[in-house]
Amino acid sequence: MQLTTAMGAASPALAATLHPDAAQFRPLPEKTAKGASHWAYQPIASPSRPRVMHSAWLRNEIDSFVLARLEQNGLHPAPEADRRTLLRRAYLDLLGVPPTVADVEAFEQDRSPHAYEQRIDALLDSTMYGERWGRHWLDVARYADSNGVDENIAYANAFHYRDYVIDAFNRDMPFNEFILEQIAGDLLPEVAQPTAEDDAQTRGRIAALGFLALGPKMLAEPDKEKERVDVVDEQIDIVSKAFLAQTISCARCHDHKFDPISHADYFAISGVFRSVSTFDNIATVGHVAQRPLATAVEIERSKVWHDRAKELGTAHDSARSALRRLEHAAQAKRFVDAINRNEANLWYALALASARSAHEPLTERETFLTARTSRDAHEKLKPAELPRALVVKESKVDETPIHDRGDHMSPTGAVISRAVPAILERTLPSPAFPATSSGRLELARWIADARNPLTTRVIANRLWSWHFGVGLVDTPSNFGVIGSKPSHPELLDFLAQRFVLNGWSVKSMHRLIMRSATYRQASTTHVGLPTADPDNRLLSRFSRRRVEAEVIRDAVLFTSGALDRSMGGSLLGAKDHEYVTNDQSGNSATYDAPRRTVYLPVIRNAMFGLFTAFDYPDASTPIDCRSRTTVAPQALFFMNAPFVEDAAKRIAMQATQTGSRADAQVRAAFRIAFAREPDAQERASSEAFLTNLAEDGLTPEAALTRLCHALLSANEFVTME
Repeated sequence: MQLTTAMGAASPALAATLHPDAAQFRPLPEKTAKGASHWAYQPIASPSRPRVMHSAWLRNEIDSFVLARLEQNGLHPAPEADRRTLLRRAYLDLLGVPPTVADVEAFEQDRSPHAYEQRIDALLDSTMYGERWGRHWLDVARYADSNGVDENIAYANAFHYRDYVIDAFNRDMPFNEFILEQIAGDLLPEVAQPTAEDDAQTRGRIAALGFLALGPKMLAEPDKEKERVDVVDEQIDIVSKAFLAQTISCARCHDHKFDPISHADYFAISGVFRSVSTFDNIATVGHVAQRPLATAVEIERSKVWHDRAKELGTAHDSARSALRRLEHAAQAKRFVDAINRNEANLWYALALASARSAHEPLTERETFLTARTSRDAHEKLKPAELPRALVVKESKVDETPIHDRGDHMSPTGAVISRAVPAILERTLPSPAFPATSSGRLELARWIADARNPLTTRVIANRLWSWHFGVGLVDTPSNFGVIGSKPSHPELLDFLAQRFVLNGWSVKSMHRLIMRSATYRQASTTHVGLPTADPDNRLLSRFSRRRVEAEVIRDAVLFTSGALDRSMGGSLLGAKDHEYVTNDQSGNSATYDAPRRTVYLPVIRNAMFGLFTAFDYPDASTPIDCRSRTTVAPQALFFMNAPFVEDAAKRIAMQATQTGSRADAQVRAAFRIAFAREPDAQERASSEAFLTNLAEDGLTPEAALTRLCHALLSANEFVTME
């Protein structure tokens, strides 16, 4: 099919696959028109469920698309994982901690036909779910508790955004609302007669603006206009990658090298973010914008109190000054009178004068006492100090011309009106941007529109990648020309369409994916697969993988009984705008609290050692998916970290409660660490290990601790299969 005319315009054949009003849109440059055929820019299809030969394997629609591809390639799926493996996979996947042995045994004994589905529902109802899946989104949102870059100062209030994300996942906030609130939460109207739930929603919408605000910034950049446009560029980058999987910021200096996004497109969308202020103060070292994390009523109540307090304080100070002036005048008069009467004891007279003065200026004293009483009574009514959150604020609308090579000092030509990239309005027209506001809300609504093929494909693919370790498109933040093609394009469109039909519910997608036979496969490798499907792109098995840094730490704490389940708040310690690193990048944050790892400080340029050892991402950019390395420092961490040693001691103490017999202690240690019984070989080698250590002079407690330390260091402990 010919896609363009000789002049580069979209051909009728192409236009038929795009928006019905495509002819009314801006003309596409030749390069852009050629890129219009790219799969990601096409409307979401409604794929029919493919026919398969072995239909008995199917559990839901997902499996039809997967099995069809396997059968086309002469492959067959792996058998279903055993019940313990399946439950452990679900716990690590949804909660980020392993099941206990009691959990496993209860599930293995439950033979009801819906036992697995019921367990999935229970996990989704746990508050630990939001902490686990909120952390996935925080990768995309490049969450951190410090600025990084030149001035690594504390974002002491960034944690409100993190807590908002966790709460949003726990409440299963529709993802389209999640988009709106992060881009334009402050522009959504408050309820006229709010309930407590409405007030919480308003506070959440303010906290959500951290998405745009908490990126890294050159706070001490001497060229303040450059600082401003660099922040705009970073915001374009995060919004376009996170929600659209487009690298629009690549077009700041010139037409995109690969994708059908022009230099003009960049400056068209930049007008939205140029019309926003990200700073309260952009002086020598800029301060990121903040506002009270409160409703309009709460802010007004606080303002009224402070205004009245200032008024009463002024009245009090004035009355006190008037009283003092009168007292001083009375004392002076009596001093003069005493001299004139030649009183014998001048100092005695002065004392009497001072005592009498307290009774004479009655009106002024009463005024003062009344003012003090009023001030003190008002102080008792002082409302709680309002917390503050990182935000962006509306500013003057600032559309701009193209700048040569993206240089803010080199504007060229006419001003570019705000618009989405021309290639993207072929499937969904660009919104009309108002003349009096930034257009953030209009842009957010355009992104969150169910007809936007990028948004729904992108989030469906992200959810899939977080379940399976790799997406159907294995470049989740780049659906452009040099990004990967989907391994199962029809399945991706089916998921995107089903996601919208289910009300943009993330939890509904979990249920759909995790109930599928595809997800429930064992991770065993069949003969021939290493050559036929070496990377498991056809999904012929479940991909075995090491869990992330947070899950490793949480699992150690949880398994040893030390995990503090408290939710929310900050562990940063540093005050807002305080430096968190020194000239040698030393880190002032501490990581000793036994809270879930999602609550530990994330310090740009000075990461926690456990994070860096286990492939924690660079928190300065949106993360597609985490790398998984296997290097010696990871094993050395488990061998030498006091954190692991302490956990081993706690497990050993639990194991000794079974008695002094070595076989009972070994059995208990395995049940605690792996939620299973040791096999005969493991039991024998573990008992021999304890015997050898005892012969070397270790106490039974120390020897058992060594065994528990070895179990925590085992590959099985950190692997989801």
